[in-house]
Amino acid sequence: MSLKENILRLLSDSHNKYISGESMAKSYNVSRNAVWKAVNSLRKQGYNINAVQNKGYILEGPLFTAEEIKKYINSPLDIKYISSVTSTNDVVMELGKNNEKEGIVIVSNHQSAGRGRKGRVFYSPKDTGVYFSILLRPNIHFSKALFITTAAAVSVCKACEILYNIKPDIKWVNDVYINNKKICGILTEAHIDMESMTIDYAALGIGINVFTPTDDFPENIAATAGAAFHKDDYNDNIKSQLTAKILDIFWENYKELESALFFQDYIDRSLITGKYVYIEHNGKKEKAFVKEINKDFKLCVQYENGREEIIDSGEVSIIL
Repeated sequence: MSLKENILRLLSDSHNKYISGESMAKSYNVSRNAVWKAVNSLRKQGYNINAVQNKGYILEGPLFTAEEIKKYINSPLDIKYISSVTSTNDVVMELGKNNEKEGIVIVSNHQSAGRGRKGRVFYSPKDTGVYFSILLRPNIHFSKALFITTAAAVSVCKACEILYNIKPDIKWVNDVYINNKKICGILTEAHIDMESMTIDYAALGIGINVFTPTDDFPENIAATAGAAFHKDDYNDNIKSQLTAKILDIFWENYKELESALFFQDYIDRSLITGKYVYIEHNGKKEKAFVKEINKDFKLCVQYENGREEIIDSGEVSIIL
């Protein structure tokens, strides 16, 4: 076992007690500097190790690292943790461009420039959210790209239901809601082979507000954004467990992506089917009744003047 692994085990078993660098150096017959380097390496992996003068080191929760996620996951995915990124999708799209293998997952504790649809910012503060992207090579026609996003939405909902008995809803096409508040955004970005019009590679990005940020949500999203869980009600491993379960469920859905076996799961959780909404599409905002979501995950609506339309993109606002 390496020095880093020994230190991690010691800190994990110390039950929130400080362990001095000197005692660790003596225990493992190394220098204090070697201990310091090992601790810094663990910090880069995502372990929240605090140091206090004359006390030593302490491992604080919640734990959210690649190693923690791997404890709970069953799928053959390659989990990589980066403590802070501009956007996990940025990293994955670059991996796709460089011909990296499908199934790499970039997980982060913070995004400085997280993205939503249409270039919007996805607020991604440190410590309170889960942000990850998966490198996919689905080899499907670009018109089926919605299948990736919708499979992910179902996966987030089912993970919350299975692990915590919380039942989220889906607002077409890519937002997950709890109690009429958005707790999760999903963004699929893809590189298209222009000759075959198939998806060469794609980044599926998922961002979840696990807990309410310390300073609450910014004013511009405070009315619509919410958190999935209350911090005091769950253990320190919730972020790792939730990430692993979402990935496991998504990977099963992804294996049969074109057959969309998850279609009914999506419909059963639809927040807007059979309701009136405002639709902003092609620069116009109109009130419409949502008749259904069809087998291609497109929105079938009827406007107040009786005109019907099938929509594959656009912004939908719920009328409460």
